[in-house]
Amino acid sequence: MVDHTYLFHPAVERGKEVVQSGRLGELRYGYAARTHLGPVRQDVDAMWDLAIHDIGIFNTWLGQLPVEVQATGKVWLQRAGEPKSKIQNPKLEGLADFVQAILTYPTGFQALLHLCWLNPDKQRRLGVVGTQGTLIFDEMLAEAPLTLQHGYLEQEGDRFTPAGQSREVLDLEPGEPLKLVCDRFLNSVRCAQPSRLSSGWVGAQLVQILSCLSQSLQQGGNPVTVPQLPIPKDS
Repeated sequence: MVDHTYLFHPAVERGKEVVQSGRLGELRYGYAARTHLGPVRQDVDAMWDLAIHDIGIFNTWLGQLPVEVQATGKVWLQRAGEPKSKIQNPKLEGLADFVQAILTYPTGFQALLHLCWLNPDKQRRLGVVGTQGTLIFDEMLAEAPLTLQHGYLEQEGDRFTPAGQSREVLDLEPGEPLKLVCDRFLNSVRCAQPSRLSSGWVGAQLVQILSCLSQSLQQGGNPVTVPQLPIPKDS
């Protein structure tokens, strides 16, 4: 079992139900922003530091894995040759402080990620957009972290008009994510059963996706195909 705590967050578990229930209509695309002013890592770039959480949530909500990824970035703080920097992206000549990434899933759905540790506007926001509305997980809204923004477009001649707009705050089961991780781990030990939600294979998939994103980053944003791991049926 791997401690991907977000996968045990009540908002993520409820969000998966909403997305897979079809309430959003036909899924169009997703987006995520994870920014703050530090902490600045010296061993990995902003993508390796931040992206894994949003990738894990998108994979869980969609029930799919990306088949192709792209990434571009900028280096401002830790350039090549500076003390204590371990250069991970030689084409960028240092550790990327800002990364934009695109994940493409088998259905054609794309998720756009904005990652930066040099932005005082702290954001922890992720959304999935459909033809009938958008599901938003915003950690910065403690009283209402998961909302469903209803709304769609009606065509009148050659024009499109917004309709059915409203905001619904979704109720969540109480629970602290880290405590839920511990409870699930202990239960897996007691029952001698692997954690399907956050198994070692799930962790390996996420690392593989990040590795492919790094390849794209090093290549200046070229698309990189994500190989599918041969996961055993009993995992």
